[in-house]
Amino acid sequence: MTYTETVPKKITSQIEKWINDTLSQPNKAFGNLPPCPYAKKAWADGNVSVRMFTSFEQFEKGPWDKEVNIYVTDMSSWDLKEAAVEYNRRYPAYLFLEEHPDLTEDVDGFLVNQGEYGMMIVQERRPLEEARKALQKTEYYDKWSPEMKERILER
Repeated sequence: MTYTETVPKKITSQIEKWINDTLSQPNKAFGNLPPCPYAKKAWADGNVSVRMFTSFEQFEKGPWDKEVNIYVTDMSSWDLKEAAVEYNRRYPAYLFLEEHPDLTEDVDGFLVNQGEYGMMIVQERRPLEEARKALQKTEYYDKWSPEMKERILER
């Protein structure tokens, strides 16, 4: 785990709890796999950075140097979604996913959201798409709604 001086310990602790308690536990809604099968290992191996989103200029300079780069933001859900769309267009080698308390991610009644913070999650596109292809060979996506698939997978 990489911290920057501006990220309060409370925030990183809550993100770590979300990764360990929500994203990394096997769940029937995901074919008895964790909602994010790779999150716990990435966190444990120090391949996750958490930074505060202070400005678009700072964000665009990165660095996006970890497997998962999380930028905590106070943007509205609308602004965060629009920013993710724009960054996915500008930087096609990366995938930008918005996470916000107002954007419900419900899979078969299981809420995946962190619930407290808005976040822009940045990952290299190629490894993520390879992982998704592997998951498509399982029951992982079987209970996802068409809307959820469109929002998360079709970028």
